[in-house]
Amino acid sequence: MLAGTVGAAFACGNQAFAADMATKAQPLSSTNCVQAVDGVNGKIGGFGGSAANHSYAGSEGSVSLPLGCEFGAQIDGLASSFDNRFLAGAAAHLFMRNPAQGLLGVYGDYLNWDQFGGVRVGHVGGEGELYNGQWTVRGLVGVEHGDSKSVTVGSVVQNFNMPTRFFDQADIAYYLQDNLEVFAGQRYLGGKNAAAFGGEWGMPLGHGIMASLFAEGLVGENSFHGGWGGLRFYFGEKDKTLIRRHREDDPTDWDNDTLFGITNSQTGLPATPPPCTGDGCGPV
Repeated sequence: MLAGTVGAAFACGNQAFAADMATKAQPLSSTNCVQAVDGVNGKIGGFGGSAANHSYAGSEGSVSLPLGCEFGAQIDGLASSFDNRFLAGAAAHLFMRNPAQGLLGVYGDYLNWDQFGGVRVGHVGGEGELYNGQWTVRGLVGVEHGDSKSVTVGSVVQNFNMPTRFFDQADIAYYLQDNLEVFAGQRYLGGKNAAAFGGEWGMPLGHGIMASLFAEGLVGENSFHGGWGGLRFYFGEKDKTLIRRHREDDPTDWDNDTLFGITNSQTGLPATPPPCTGDGCGPV
């Protein structure tokens, strides 16, 4: 439904639209077109917190660039430590966008956790965004796939079973002011559901650079919960507000949440029966 609505919005893309620079791009004319990405730009940040009852900290970054006029691309990268083991990931976005109306694109990612000989998960799907004043609705939906293996660690058998299955991530965001975003959303990863909450506060530094503080929390089934926050820096060709950076520069980076595709697919069972401690166990 999200993809169809965004597609309908693009059908109106040749009409002139309002010139409120806080939330919209410049008006169209007969000699120009809507830029999906406003020049080459990027961001880099660091974060820390916990996920699925384990420590989680690292760095992330993205680079976005225009492809002609109405198309754009973005590459995301993640390098982190999860439960004191190296966790790395990469993602790619290819999309068309009207910065005053919305975005429609395809998405793919790959994540590897250096535990039990390497545990991997990937996602392929479509993403979309809709813009209406200070409101943004964004989502990602597709297919999740990964490893299935069993590894004995001490007296515990760790089972990883990640069949090919449906996943989705979605948010409703509101900008309390042009440099302050809050959002609430839903995640379905690794066959489990969670609610998501978070926000970001941008602080312009000049020369095309913005710093921001961000945070996200998840509350869901079993161990599908966690929270992290950190500091991010945006780099672009011009100064602009946070809402404009989100709509004219880089699409949403979904990497941080995808590790739950691994944790939600893991179970641990005793490798041997527990020792007998009752009256019928015989002499010790």
